[in-house]
Amino acid sequence: MTTQMPADASFVDSRHAEEDFARTRVPEDAKRGAGPIVSVLIGFVTAFFFPLVGGLYLTTSGAAATWIALVISFVILIVLALIVSRTASREGLTSELLTRGAGFGSIGSVLTTVIYAGTFIIYAGTEGQILASSVDQLWDLPDQIWYIVVAAIFLPMAWKGISSMTKILTWTIPIYLVLLVTAIVVVWNRNDGMPSGMFTAMPEGAVGGVVGVVAVIAGLAGTVGINPFEASDYNRFIRADEFKRKALLTVVLPYALLFFVAMPLGMYFTLATGSFDPAIYFVGILGLVPGVLLAWVSQIRVNLTNLHISSISLTSGSEALGAHSLGRRTWLVLTTLAALALMWFDVLGNLSVFLEWTGIFLLSWVACVVADIVVVRGGMKIVTGPIEYRSNHIRRFNPVGISGLLAGTVVASLIWLISDHSILHGLSAYIGFVVAFVVHTAVAIATKGRTYFADPADPRIACNRADA
Repeated sequence: MTTQMPADASFVDSRHAEEDFARTRVPEDAKRGAGPIVSVLIGFVTAFFFPLVGGLYLTTSGAAATWIALVISFVILIVLALIVSRTASREGLTSELLTRGAGFGSIGSVLTTVIYAGTFIIYAGTEGQILASSVDQLWDLPDQIWYIVVAAIFLPMAWKGISSMTKILTWTIPIYLVLLVTAIVVVWNRNDGMPSGMFTAMPEGAVGGVVGVVAVIAGLAGTVGINPFEASDYNRFIRADEFKRKALLTVVLPYALLFFVAMPLGMYFTLATGSFDPAIYFVGILGLVPGVLLAWVSQIRVNLTNLHISSISLTSGSEALGAHSLGRRTWLVLTTLAALALMWFDVLGNLSVFLEWTGIFLLSWVACVVADIVVVRGGMKIVTGPIEYRSNHIRRFNPVGISGLLAGTVVASLIWLISDHSILHGLSAYIGFVVAFVVHTAVAIATKGRTYFADPADPRIACNRADA
């Protein structure tokens, strides 16, 4: 039986285009080439956050453990990102709209949307605070003044969505690369080559070994959990018949640069300078003005991505709650104000615990969506056809995804809170992933897909099909 695409598959109007199709499928004539997608996704790789954590992992776990953890985390992330992004390319849906139809329901997906968007707002506040602290070295004003200036800069840049962002991100690449390569060369010359210990360093107090590897993997859980959805939110603009040959550029390349260039550069500069804070060591390497300029170019690039993704996600989620008047630009203003508030209350100084827990939630969420794509729809074909996202065609709450998410999050959180065993504690998010995957699949089998659609007789449910 052939299932037709929903009637709105090619529906386009100016508002949908203005909102980057946050509430509907991306129509074929709005699909893009790989270039703009790569440009946007590489934008977040330039964030100072990643060299910072690379240097931090080196100092706490040692070089060898950090490299091993980076390889393991990269492989897991790429597998998950390819699965979700391929589906997003085929369906043309945001991560929020995918989640609705992949076992959560129109209202059940709102919680995931809030956490997803909230995580990017946290990132935006963190990066904004780093940016403000760097420019403060040029002109000493109260931090709060710079927070307002930083927040105000991003609104006009992200106002027109992906089209204007692509231009800004492309134009700033040469400046970023020139300054970064200059810093690398300066450090190389000062040290007469590669700083010693890039693969073997074990700073005083570092744990190393299996415990060190697990500690870094735990720290990267949020990165592994959130980026499959970020990749999918941009790869929905890639034509489905072109995804396989473009995935190397639009999925693999950005994360290869993240794990094997951005974070190792943090290790490189930390070994050379003794500091893991790029806002400090780039000024020492390049000088005050070039160092601050590098910070500005880097942080502007990544924060455009942070604010755009959070506004797109909240636009999709608000539609399910009936808030149709709150468009992408309204949410862009609100997310920027939220990021400003987080800067004001020193999000950078209270980041680590929050990111560890969001890693637990995000991995449980991606486990449910992947289970739905691979098992429920793929292997077992309990539900078939295009993913249904329209609120009036699906249940408000689908127990399949909600049960999986809650089970994975609760189990992992209890392990994380209670366990004194360092390895078990560090792997809690990944244990939650397995639990969520299994529970999601089990509930889908038990309910036979009947909770996916508003109409229990929908022919896309296996037990309703004549050929079942």
